[in-house]
Amino acid sequence: MLVTINVHVFFCIYIIGCICYLIYYALGLYQINPFVRITPLSSTDKTYLSNTFPIYSKLPQGIKEKCEKRISWFRSRKKMVFYGDVENKKELRLLLSASAVFMTLGLKQYKMRRSVLRIIIYPSKYYSRINKRHHLGEYNPRLKAVIFSADTIIQGFKIPDDNINLAMHEFGHALSFEMVKKSTWEARKFRVGLRKIKELFGHEDFREKIAASNYFRAYGLTNLQEFFAVAVENYMETPSIFLKDFPELYAIIQRMLNFDFHQAPIIIPPKRIL
Repeated sequence: MLVTINVHVFFCIYIIGCICYLIYYALGLYQINPFVRITPLSSTDKTYLSNTFPIYSKLPQGIKEKCEKRISWFRSRKKMVFYGDVENKKELRLLLSASAVFMTLGLKQYKMRRSVLRIIIYPSKYYSRINKRHHLGEYNPRLKAVIFSADTIIQGFKIPDDNINLAMHEFGHALSFEMVKKSTWEARKFRVGLRKIKELFGHEDFREKIAASNYFRAYGLTNLQEFFAVAVENYMETPSIFLKDFPELYAIIQRMLNFDFHQAPIIIPPKRIL
């Protein structure tokens, strides 16, 4: 009799434990776990950001403080999963968090809770069982996961003005998905901008200008989503050239992100003109 009672007690404890774990996991996955401590940036982190992101040192103090708080939140709350023998995990967490935050610094909503539940990092090129091919990185909207190869992330920051940055590119895809699903004013403004880019992208003379300039990677001409992600890379890495050669497109993306990487940089005051 006593053995039966003990079995029932242990079984109940096991079930309760499983339920608690599932709740804890779900809270963490959706970035709302109150038990997860948000770790502030250290002086080493800030030095690393200054050396890796030229824009960081140019930020006005108030915007810089906001940026640092957002990076701390993103790094602490977003679930990052490493597969295989990935080196420099701490640096990768900081790089990816900062990439997402700089892209959304002009937006009120930067957490991308609808579009990014997990960030997966492999050591190098990996095989996708879904697409049945090898990838350097991808965004999976169905799984709400951004997937990277660590060596390609690092490579993207070695040359700060080559307009090739895997982190910016894939988070650009995630941001598009995020804005499609929201009904906020800035999401509607973003979608208006995306429609304007679609109109430009549909003009043969614009596509010919893009192809002839060699400013945007050829991969950007694959489709609208790839073009936007490639354009975001260029917008963040070489804003002066972007503004000079493609001022109309630059102005559209500037309003979509509500942040000017060319002037100062500054956050653009909201205007209900779109």
